[in-house]
Amino acid sequence: MDLDQFESGTPPFITLDACDGKRAEAVLTALEAHSNGKTEEWTNLVNQDEALQLRLKEQGIQIPDQRENIPWDNATVLFTSCIEVSSDGRPLIIADGVLREKIGRFPWGDGSLISYMHEFIRPNSQLQQQKAIEGYETIVNLLEVLSQRCGPSQVGHDRYQTGTAGMNIKGFLDNEQVRVLRLALSGRSWSVTADEVIDGGMRDVSRNLIAILRAAERRNVGVILRTHS
Repeated sequence: MDLDQFESGTPPFITLDACDGKRAEAVLTALEAHSNGKTEEWTNLVNQDEALQLRLKEQGIQIPDQRENIPWDNATVLFTSCIEVSSDGRPLIIADGVLREKIGRFPWGDGSLISYMHEFIRPNSQLQQQKAIEGYETIVNLLEVLSQRCGPSQVGHDRYQTGTAGMNIKGFLDNEQVRVLRLALSGRSWSVTADEVIDGGMRDVSRNLIAILRAAERRNVGVILRTHS
């Protein structure tokens, strides 16, 4: 796998890439444990995951079960470990260029459609209250996992957001969480606050997010949210 392929051309500011979300969680946990002095967790993970071990070796890491032998920062380790690639080692594409552009350049705030949705979503008052709240909370909770799992509010530091070449990993979902979020967004449990700043913005955001989640679901992969500086 050539990491330069992920930085070729002019990428959108916000990117949702195909990933192995369960491996991402395991790698994140092991990296955090290593930072806290529990070095055996990284060793055990790599020795138990043959696919991860092979991927790291293919990237030139001769003894991958020792974190000290990997010269990359945590963000690069996480991204390289969990990103999904095709049989020829190229990034697994889960959306066409038009959809990637819509997701990557949302014209509000920090440029993230996830931030926009989080700001202006509310429970659908026309549904039975408990049902609406449950669906709304599912969406909000998974949006927070996707956008904050690797950030200071969850791990207590910003090392995953200050990687080499501007690598900034916000968070990720595994394949099951992708399905759950797609179903929740496709339902009627949520609505839009009265002060939405872009007319029809939530409609466009939800349609585009559902489209990329459905594409990931078809390929049985998770998604990882990153930004480019």
